[in-house]
Amino acid sequence: MNIKKKLCMLFFSLIYDIFLKDDYYTRTTEEQAQEKDQQSKDKELTKPKKINEKDKEWIKWWSQKNEEDKTTIIEKFKALSNEQFVIWLLNKCKWKNEITENDIDSICFSIDAFLAFVTLFIILLQFIKCMHYLTAYVIVDERKKEIKVKRLTFEELVCQSYYCLEWKDFQKMRNENLKLELSDVKDNIIESDEKVKKEFESNEPTFKILWTPYQRPAIIGKTKTIKNALVIMIAISEYMDNTMWRNLPNVKEKDITNFKQLFEQELNYEIVCNLSSNMTKQDVQSFLFELVTNYQLHKNPHKYDGLIVIICGHGDNGNMLVTSDGKYVSIDRIRSSFNCHEMESFKDFPKIFIVDACRGESIPKAHEITTRGNETLYGHNDDGFLSIWSTTKGHQVADLSLLSKSIKKVITSQYKIGYPFKQMLQDIRTDIRSNKSGEWYCVESQDTTDYDILFQQRISV
Repeated sequence: MNIKKKLCMLFFSLIYDIFLKDDYYTRTTEEQAQEKDQQSKDKELTKPKKINEKDKEWIKWWSQKNEEDKTTIIEKFKALSNEQFVIWLLNKCKWKNEITENDIDSICFSIDAFLAFVTLFIILLQFIKCMHYLTAYVIVDERKKEIKVKRLTFEELVCQSYYCLEWKDFQKMRNENLKLELSDVKDNIIESDEKVKKEFESNEPTFKILWTPYQRPAIIGKTKTIKNALVIMIAISEYMDNTMWRNLPNVKEKDITNFKQLFEQELNYEIVCNLSSNMTKQDVQSFLFELVTNYQLHKNPHKYDGLIVIICGHGDNGNMLVTSDGKYVSIDRIRSSFNCHEMESFKDFPKIFIVDACRGESIPKAHEITTRGNETLYGHNDDGFLSIWSTTKGHQVADLSLLSKSIKKVITSQYKIGYPFKQMLQDIRTDIRSNKSGEWYCVESQDTTDYDILFQQRISV
């Protein structure tokens, strides 16, 4: 038996219990007096107030009417004045021969009771219906909207998310040829029932609407597609002398996570990252030497077709990475160790360097915040390198992990439609600038490639 039938039976049973049973009456009881001589005065009961037999008779009469007859009576009851309704009952309705003027009050009482319980029934149904829905939140630009989902499926989430859009959002989609995609608050793309269910395990499931190009953009000139990249990440977040170099907690807590989610989990590339947050100069040198040796990069037996090097930590003048012991490792030297002269097996590869570090002393805003590094120099003249810096020469950058967050967000949402990386860089800049702390960043790229770069998910053998 479904819930509606059960509720109907409950309500009609309630109506019967209240109005039709012979033992129905109401009475009030006052507090008994504690003195025995006052007992007779304090035990006053109201006399039973039973519904008279005539009322009960007309309630039964009403309950025997079919839905069409009830609808007709209720419509007249609502539309006509009291006098007009009486005239209609006595002279015009098909039951006029059954009704006398003395019956009018009882009939009206029956209709009022029925309408009251129908209203209560509808309210209860709506309440029960709401109990079957789960609450979530969708963020559209800066707006946060509440949605109700009945099923934990990706299809249901997308449908409900469209109800959060305003007219200006649809205009934006049309004018800029954009489509809607969904992510969690950490910018992980949601595209399956499993990911929807996982997000609903949180106390306040929240999703974000992302705008991505609907069609593959026109690409002019040559392209190279990275299908099997080697990703090398050097991430230093702990420093021995915190008076000189503050620790960078977001390198460990956010940057490593963001880049691993993008390159390892989404694109399925092989990623090699230092295990310790503390790396001395010797540790960095050993890490790179062992990597080249263990992976036989000079022979490239793994058939890598792209190199991505990520460096996060403090820096200093002269394009130097500051290690945990306060010593310097040349970022230019790391880069040159992979050029076509030093690593001939990589000579035709796209080589992307992502460096999130300061490049000077100028601070965009005068408030204290942990910053990364110092100055860098230009002069990337080797072919096949695309270097990305989190800020321009002469400026500091905050330890906010906005670069890694935006790179993950933009590449994840656009690479499947063949969006070229150089065009993604503009979207990365725009996404960072839209952040309230975006003034700390001014993404700069230095390009010696003569082609555009596409990403493709590696197919596991």
